[in-house]
Amino acid sequence: MLKKIAEENWFYILEHDDETDEYFLDVVCGTVGVYTIKIKLNDPEVEAYNADAASIKDLANSITNSPNGFLDRRV
Repeated sequence: MLKKIAEENWFYILEHDDETDEYFLDVVCGTVGVYTIKIKLNDPEVEAYNADAASIKDLANSITNSPNGFLDRRV
């Protein structure tokens, strides 16, 4: 079951699955049309988040600024 662990309105939601120990980041993208891209964090991203929780904002900004670079990671 996914549990919300961090959120910034109209920016991102970070969730954790206690059963699989996976993290998912759902980021708001777009300008004219608004949509979200939800990805599963990879090991380096999880390690960065565990070392510094603020790093999730950098990842969310990367997704917002260049969503096409993350389309292949959508879940």
